[in-house]
Amino acid sequence: MEFSKKDRDAIAQLAQSSDAQKLRELLQQQSGGVRQAAKAAAEGDPSQLMAMMDQLMHSKEGAELVDRIGAQAKQAGLK
Repeated sequence: MEFSKKDRDAIAQLAQSSDAQKLRELLQQQSGGVRQAAKAAAEGDPSQLMAMMDQLMHSKEGAELVDRIGAQAKQAGLK
């Protein structure tokens, strides 16, 4: 999947948002293995990453953050 410059700029802006930073903090607190899970997913095993996201989405704060980031992405024209 290739992104336009506008899309890359929007993604970079979202990644720097306070909601994205809080989401990273929550993920670190929940498992501490974000990098390891991301590496495993990149190598074809998404199970750790999926387990982290499942745990995150079952917390009220995590679900709200994901919803807000999704709404911000939509406003920025990302699908």
